[in-house]
Order: sequence, then C-alpha cells, then structure tokens
Amino acid sequence: MWKSLRAGVFAAPRSSVILASGRRPAYCRRKDKEVIMKITAPATALLILIAAGAAVKADPVTLSTYLRDPSWTERFDTMFGNSAKPDWVQGATESEAVAVTLNGQPYEVLLACKKHDCGNHQLAVLFDKDAMYGLHFETTDNSPEEELIWLNIGGGPESIDGKTILYAAITGSLFNHPELFTFPAEE
Repeated sequence: MWKSLRAGVFAAPRSSVILASGRRPAYCRRKDKEVIMKITAPATALLILIAAGAAVKADPVTLSTYLRDPSWTERFDTMFGNSAKPDWVQGATESEAVAVTLNGQPYEVLLACKKHDCGNHQLAVLFDKDAMYGLHFETTDNSPEEELIWLNIGGGPESIDGKTILYAAITGSLFNHPELFTFPAEE
C-alpha cells in the first residue's frame, strides 16, 4: 500500500519495488523497512490529472437528458400518436443510450421503466435525427401475457429490424450485446 510522506515522495512496502532482475532500483533507498521513491514533478502532475479525470465523469445520456430539449420532447410526444403516454415516464428509472445501426444509418436506443416495477412497465425508444419509434411494454407479475404497444411503426425498415431492436432493449439483450445490432447485417 502506498502512503504519502511529503509532497512528491511516496512510501511503499519494501517488497513492492523490485526490478525483474531481483534488485532494487538505484533511485530507491531503505528507510525503516519501507522504500522511498522520489517522483518528479511531471509524474506527480500526471498522477493528479489521472485521478481528477477518473473523478470527473460525464453524466450518462438517458431519456430525461433528451426530454430537456423541447423539440425532442415534441417528437417524443408525437410518437405516441393515439396511445396514452405512461404517467411514470417522468421520474422513471433509465438506462444509458446505446448506439445501433438500422438500414445502414446510426440510431440510438433509450430504455426507461417504472420505478420499483421495472419488470412490468417499460418503454424503449429508437431514434435518429429524423425518425422516432417506440415500444411500450406492460405485463403483471408472473403473467405469461405481455402487452406490446408499437409506437410510430410504419412499413419501413423499422417494421422488422426496428421491432427486433426495440424488443431486444426490453429483454436486456441489446444492452448485453450492442455490437450484434447492426441492420442490415454486415456481409
């Protein structure tokens, strides 16, 4: 375990700094069964930058991220057509967006589910800059029946491959194997 003794100087257990040849490096000296390593200022700065980079992580892109954009929200609401939008969508549990390919074009898939009841109430959204399709999934605990409400599905590539992608999002297959969802499949 490393511990800091003073700025730029770290101590490690004696056994942790040994070269492949079995010898200690010249820049190490023994002090009370610990090896003192002097780390130069650039190396210290690099360690600080790496630690800071690991601590600062961008927020995940989820359904609520897109719903902050009024034009995207309008498209989202239009996708439901005559179907009722689930009331649990606001404040839902969400997954990060997953990139897929449909008809040779890049799309993103979002998944949201009702808090504390994800297995029974889910919504998957497949979209790009021009089109948006969805699958509203409803069931009850231990029921063999599923209600699938396809949203904005027409007769284009979304009618087969799009449905495959949306259902795969509901089952979790898309999130476990995103690289397999490139349609049409590469030859």
